[in-house]
Amino acid sequence: MSTLVTKAELVRLTGANTPEAQKQVLDANRIPYVRRRDGQLSLTWDMVNQAALARINSTPAANGANLPPGFKLPEAS
Repeated sequence: MSTLVTKAELVRLTGANTPEAQKQVLDANRIPYVRRRDGQLSLTWDMVNQAALARINSTPAANGANLPPGFKLPEAS
């Protein structure tokens, strides 16, 4: 079972504090999420990692192009 991304981790991952701003970053990086009934976003680390693997296997120009400064998705091993 995959671990849910906490609110603090989501802020760090996206560099944004509000669900709308977080949604923009996640959408730009093709990271899937679920919008909860209360408006908050919910996702798992598996979702983040799958998006990272897809980005690594795509064109080099797309790798991390839309991430906030200082954030790097993990390399595939």
